[in-house]
Amino acid sequence: MRKRYSMTLTRRTCGSGLLFLAMAAWGSAVQAQTGETVEVDALQCWRRVGKNAVHVGERFDMMLTCSVVETDTARAVADLAWLEPETLTVSPFEVLDGERYRDILRGPRRFFQYRYALRIIGEDHFGLDVELPPLEVKYRIERALDATTAVEGRELTYVLPSESVRVLALVPAGVTDIRELPGETFGDAEARLFRANASSIVATTLGIFAAAVLLIAAVRARREWRGAAAAADTRVSEWRVARTALGELSAVQVASQTEGWTMELVTQALASFRIAASLALGLPMEQVTAVDTASETDRENRLRVRPWLLGGAGALVSSSVTPRRVDAAFPSIRTTRPDDAGLIQSIREGLVIFTTAHYGSSGELQTDALSTQIDAGVGALRTLSTRTLPPVRFVSELRRSLKEWVTARWPR
Repeated sequence: MRKRYSMTLTRRTCGSGLLFLAMAAWGSAVQAQTGETVEVDALQCWRRVGKNAVHVGERFDMMLTCSVVETDTARAVADLAWLEPETLTVSPFEVLDGERYRDILRGPRRFFQYRYALRIIGEDHFGLDVELPPLEVKYRIERALDATTAVEGRELTYVLPSESVRVLALVPAGVTDIRELPGETFGDAEARLFRANASSIVATTLGIFAAAVLLIAAVRARREWRGAAAAADTRVSEWRVARTALGELSAVQVASQTEGWTMELVTQALASFRIAASLALGLPMEQVTAVDTASETDRENRLRVRPWLLGGAGALVSSSVTPRRVDAAFPSIRTTRPDDAGLIQSIREGLVIFTTAHYGSSGELQTDALSTQIDAGVGALRTLSTRTLPPVRFVSELRRSLKEWVTARWPR
């Protein structure tokens, strides 16, 4: 025969007896422990005073913690309006302020907690034990008839007994334990949880950053050990060179549309296309400090890269890549980096057109072809500027190193 499991809510009042209410079982834990009806208190409250002895006018805390039963078929609904700091009365003590902490739900019980800041003022209380009056918590038992209908019972009252506080620095006569233990509230637990979560997020972020730095160091050490890394001039980064070349080529594009093509614009565009080809093929570029050669003729072959933020003289960057050099590297690009074939092909076509215009003997400029290639060059340099951005380049190098390691470890 199948047994029925239920629990009973009891009403705590001052000498008025108990209220029994049978309900369905709320969980398998009760079912596993007993086969009889379980009797529980529908409402329980505890009061803790922060200090047992205070001076006149001194602030001290009073904590009120209550537990109500909530199940699918019945629950205890407390009237919290009279527990708010604005409405609570504890005469002759005065409520200065207070707050309610976030509720905590544990199984069939919901816990709520209030903190009140109290004080007492008056000349008649020196050296006396002054009682905090009893606290009355009113509540009702609410039963669910079906999924949408609930019936409330009559109003019940839970009474907390009075508690004495000694005015001045003496301990009340009725206190047996004079130790003032540090009390913790729901708010303290919530604050600790927030700090723990924030610390975990910060620790995880720093751990990921440290792992990334370690991985970069390992990749670079491995490349140097294998002789694959070449010495690089770190005075000007490739991203700054790409951004400067993009700005130069964009200025040429605007000037050609407003004033027409001139040999000076062709020279400036050719220098930017050569730098774009070096960036796309991964070839080194010549860099000299700007103050070393600062004549105006430098603009014919070199690109002036401004210093980063404040300080420094900047650098003059140039490249000697020709269309023949691009043709020699193109078969390898198709094998190792097939996705970059279209980008490099557009840069090669621009090199051919502007080299012919610059060094041709006819002296005539094919303006339509130059305008078409200048638009393609601006798009190519935008792509290269994004690729050489330090975070993007780091991810690309990481993926490339991982792919090389997998290929070397598990060759097809």
